[in-house]
Amino acid sequence: MKKLFLLLFLITAPLYSQPVPGSYYDFIDATKDLPAGHDKTSLIIYRPDNIGVLNDIRCFLRLQDEAGQDITYDSSRITATYEWMSTPDIIRNYKHTYFLSGGMAMHLKLKKGRYKISLYTPTDQQNNFTYPQADTKAFQWESNIFEYNTENPTKVIFVTPTRNDNGFYNGGWVIDYKNRRKP
Repeated sequence: MKKLFLLLFLITAPLYSQPVPGSYYDFIDATKDLPAGHDKTSLIIYRPDNIGVLNDIRCFLRLQDEAGQDITYDSSRITATYEWMSTPDIIRNYKHTYFLSGGMAMHLKLKKGRYKISLYTPTDQQNNFTYPQADTKAFQWESNIFEYNTENPTKVIFVTPTRNDNGFYNGGWVIDYKNRRKP
């Protein structure tokens, strides 16, 4: 009789078991409605780590629609979050301006359409950057314009600083679908 009861208990126990508080299932239930870092509708703009002081120099996002209208902070068409590559599982919300520092990835959620993406760094945000040519005055760093279509399969683009022929950073940014960073 004991064996029969034990056998019935072993067969029916999993049918009535409930997850315990603090279990993996509670974690999944609690996080299922949170925004994911990346999904099929978002574009990742990744700026790898750089050498020295350049990591701390921010480049700021400029986003335009097809007509050339600046829609960078138009919350009806765009939202942005970011993550540090050193802690990739923690998604953070921007407080004021959309920027990238070395080692960051920006997640842009865009409405369907075509966009012109560029980055810039004003002179007052360059942290007293020393240019390779001694006679160079500080100027606003600009990137190329990357034309992006949300229907495009490209979901990650890369931002790297420009360099002169000798390999020194010279002020500017390059946006490309390939990681052209040189070690």
